[in-house]
Amino acid sequence: MYEKILAPNLEKQLLSSFKTGLALGSNQLIMYSVIAGFFWIGAELVNYYPETILPSSVMSAILILMFGAMTAGGSASSAPDMGRANASVDKVFGILNHESTIDAVADDTDVDKVRLDITNIKGHIEFEDVWFRYPTRKEDFVLRGLTLKVEPGTSCALVGESGCGKSTFINLVMRFYDPAHGRVLLDGIDISTINLHDLRTAISLVMQEPNIFNFNIMENILYGKLDATNTQVLAAAKLSNCVEFIEKKEAQKSEG
Repeated sequence: MYEKILAPNLEKQLLSSFKTGLALGSNQLIMYSVIAGFFWIGAELVNYYPETILPSSVMSAILILMFGAMTAGGSASSAPDMGRANASVDKVFGILNHESTIDAVADDTDVDKVRLDITNIKGHIEFEDVWFRYPTRKEDFVLRGLTLKVEPGTSCALVGESGCGKSTFINLVMRFYDPAHGRVLLDGIDISTINLHDLRTAISLVMQEPNIFNFNIMENILYGKLDATNTQVLAAAKLSNCVEFIEKKEAQKSEG
């Protein structure tokens, strides 16, 4: 049954293999014919001009030609890769040299920014006539005059089809982007005037697809606060309801 299934393609495969072998054989024939020609011409030159052309000079010339041709051929085969590498380098340096409109490092050193007292934040979020479009899609506004208030201590659910602006709402609250028009306020303060480090320390964001770094669980928790104590790490784990998961993983590791 297997042979019957393969039979229709057998002739095509044989023809393809023949063409491949013919091309490889022709390439080898040409290469060794050229080398043989070098030696034949070199020997003839030594015979005709024994006093001026030495066998060692002929061998040096042949080796130079052979290795030069091999190197040139090898470098030519790398030309497409070099082109792709240059294109990749241009993209990388384009990203590195691009000046962000929201510079987190420079923002932290700006003395004019409002500093937040993390312990006294109430959590009142307000959008005032916010219009926003992403830099890569400047022709389409994701938010068109959004006005919304989220009172402290309440839950707010954003529901809608993909692309309606749910993630954009969070991106603006975290100030990953600034609105094209309107303001986003936290406790009555325009977030564009707040120290960026303080703003993002005051807000906890749990993404739909969380990123787990290649470290242990404790180090992943510490990523949010590098100077946290063990007690604070445990409290964060309890708050996120992952203590049971951690204990189960540790138990499995011990049994293994």
